[in-house]
Amino acid sequence: AWGGNAFGQLGDGTIEEKHSPKQVGTDNNWVLITAAFDQTFALKADGTLWAWGYNKDGRLGDGTTEGKNSPVRIGIDNNWVSVTTGFVHTLALKSDGTLWAWGRNQSGQLGDGTTVDKRTPVQIGTDSDWVSVAKGTAHTIALKKNGTLWAWGANTSGQLGDGTTVNKSTPVQIGDKW
Repeated sequence: AWGGNAFGQLGDGTIEEKHSPKQVGTDNNWVLITAAFDQTFALKADGTLWAWGYNKDGRLGDGTTEGKNSPVRIGIDNNWVSVTTGFVHTLALKSDGTLWAWGRNQSGQLGDGTTVDKRTPVQIGTDSDWVSVAKGTAHTIALKKNGTLWAWGANTSGQLGDGTTVNKSTPVQIGDKW
């Protein structure tokens, strides 16, 4: 990792910016990484999820609001297959097809039916057929195995695509199969 590090988002145990690449820890089994302005998430080959950086609103998912400048494991599960993060919230898929979210939730972007921030991953509904997820600043779009597209969160500019400008705090299907 390299670049700005005011919140420990590089994961090297410091808050000093780096102008050239520096290895994060000594592990060599990382398979996926996603980063935002001030936090980072990564998956290891064993299916574990790790995070570090800024943690306001519980956006790291470790149950706290304290920032971390080195990787911390998120929960005890070892079946995570993808993760995407952005400015204030994070979403991840498990190998069983379930979708999980955490972090800031002021517009319902977590999809759990509330607008309450979550400090640990919460399952979105009970469905187990999610295959892909993407997020905007305060909204989320996800795809199911059957080709249907779903959206939730902020919708002030119609970004959910449901023909309204009303925020949604649970997934709503968008159009027909894609």
